[in-house]
Parts: sequence; structure tokens; C-alpha cells
Amino acid sequence: MTTTDSGVPHVHAELLVASDSHIQRCAQALKQGLLVAFPTETVFGLGAAVNQLVAIEGIFKAKGRPSEHPLIAHVAPGADLTGWVAEVTPTMQKLMDAFWPGPLTLVVPKGACMPLQVTGGQSSVGIRCPSHPVAIELLKATGVPVAAPSANRFGKVSPTRASHVLAELGDRIPLILDGDVPEVGIESTIVSLLNDQPAILRPGAITAAQIEGVLGVAVKTHGQVSKTPNANPRVSGALEKHYSPDAKVWVLNANELFVVPVQQKTLCVGWSDAFLAQADALREKHGKVVVEALSYNPSEVAKALYATLRQADELACKQVLFEKPEESAEWEAVNDRLKRASA
Repeated sequence: MTTTDSGVPHVHAELLVASDSHIQRCAQALKQGLLVAFPTETVFGLGAAVNQLVAIEGIFKAKGRPSEHPLIAHVAPGADLTGWVAEVTPTMQKLMDAFWPGPLTLVVPKGACMPLQVTGGQSSVGIRCPSHPVAIELLKATGVPVAAPSANRFGKVSPTRASHVLAELGDRIPLILDGDVPEVGIESTIVSLLNDQPAILRPGAITAAQIEGVLGVAVKTHGQVSKTPNANPRVSGALEKHYSPDAKVWVLNANELFVVPVQQKTLCVGWSDAFLAQADALREKHGKVVVEALSYNPSEVAKALYATLRQADELACKQVLFEKPEESAEWEAVNDRLKRASA
């Protein structure tokens, strides 16, 4: 059997359009210790049943991901969490009732049944219940939590299409379950419940204000937490450089566009009249510029973000000039991903 450049056995992934029979087939594959990529409302995940340790190891090999980086365990709505988490506290229950199924990961003390291979050796685990209907049916049919980071090479742009997974991991995993395009488009909000005050470890579609509205207590924002890097557990998506295409990413205001040298093919992505006008001027001057206009809406930009960053590589662009969003709670998650992509 041939292997990939990282020593992973070379396979040809089978792309399955979501149907009852294909979901059952993928659930059976998970139970047998195989890897399955599947859609969630955030991004496509690369899944292994948490009780299949060889498959868990296979996730790290397929992605080229360091084994100390924890995975997020995905559960079906109403799943019994006994053994997988140490305890369902009142605070955890409130957030589950309010936001599950949905893009919220809760970091809590792990239960005795949750393998350390899933948690990166830590005593805590990130757990969530996705809202994508295909993911829900797959998790129900599997019957145990499914550990699933994003289905891409480590550090690269997360996939929001089955075609993205096929292009990046198609020679490393056996099955890709297709489904509707993720409606959120960026990874889940991660909230730590390990201390007295809840803390956001990774921003996402669910904001601190929404969580505070449910709990009635102050929540540490991601900005506050990031100033105390050793005070919280390791979680997915916390590297300084992450979500990065091969092209160099710049995050700029309209008046900064002409500062960037445009010597090779460039993708300009923005929404304001000023930015798009400057981008068009660059296109007329250099003839190597592709202009992409997005709706000025944080949810719409988040949904299109990763596909747009991947577009730069698909078009063989050497750099992406992305319009800088405003600094506000609504744009925090997009700003976080762009900061890491451009690091």
C-alpha cells in the first residue's frame, strides 16, 4: 500500500451524498474505527468515534495535527453525557438548553469514559451538539460521541464544502458525507466552565452578550482571556497563525491598499464603496487583481470567509487583500479568524 508524504496510507475517499442509507453506512464505519468527514453548521468535521482509539490517532495523522491539541467531542441532541463529562452542572445545563443544538462548545471536566487521546492529555473536554441535520442523524446512528476537528490539514483553511475536504484530505480518509452548506461558516464559540467565571476561549457566532443574557453573570471575553495565556486549557483554533491559505493575507483599510505591492496575482475582498473603488483602481493599473464583493454583514462574511480564502489559492493568487472589519462584538469572530490567517 502506498502512503502520503506524512506516512498516512494512501486511499481514495468516497464522496457520499447524504441519505438515510449513506448516513447509516457512515455511522457503521465510525463504529468500526474508520474516519468520516461530515458537515456541521460551522464547518466540515473529520470524525472518529471516541471509543475507537486507533481512529482518534488517525485524525491526528490525517491532519498532521500535534497529538497534544485537544479535539471537540460532538453529541446528538438529548444524548446521555454520563461518563463523558464529570458532571452536568446547572450552569452547563442552562447553556445547553439555550444554545444546543448549535455552535457552542463547552469546556468542562472530562468524565472517566472520555479518553485522554481526545482531550490532548488534559482533565477537561470540549463538547458540543451540532445543529446540522446530517450531523445530528449521523451522531444518533453512531450512539457515542464523535471527536471531530475541522476536516483540513493542520493550520490551513477550514472546509465549508465537501469539495474542500476532497481536495485536501481525499487521499487520506475513506469517506466524506456531503450535505447542505454550513450556515454559520466558522468554528463554534468555545466557553470554559472550569472556573467560577465563564470565559470565552474562542469567539464564534454566539457572543459573550448572548451567554451573559442566559446566565445572568459576567463572562470573560476572548480579549480578556487572551491576556492571561496560561490560565486556561488548550483548545482548538488558538494558534497565533491558523486558518491560513497558501496566499499571504493582508487585512487593510481602503486607504492602505496602494501601500501593498501588487507584483503578482492578487485577490481583493471587501464590501465598502471606498475599498471596492480602490480595488478596481488596482485592477485597472496592474491587470492582475481579482475583486470579490461581500455583503457588509458579519454573519454573511463569516459564512463566506473560508470559501473566499480558499478561492485565492484556487485562482493561484499570491496574496489576499481583505477589507478590515470594524472592531465590535458582532465582528469579533471574523476579526479573530482574519488575524490568525494573516499572522
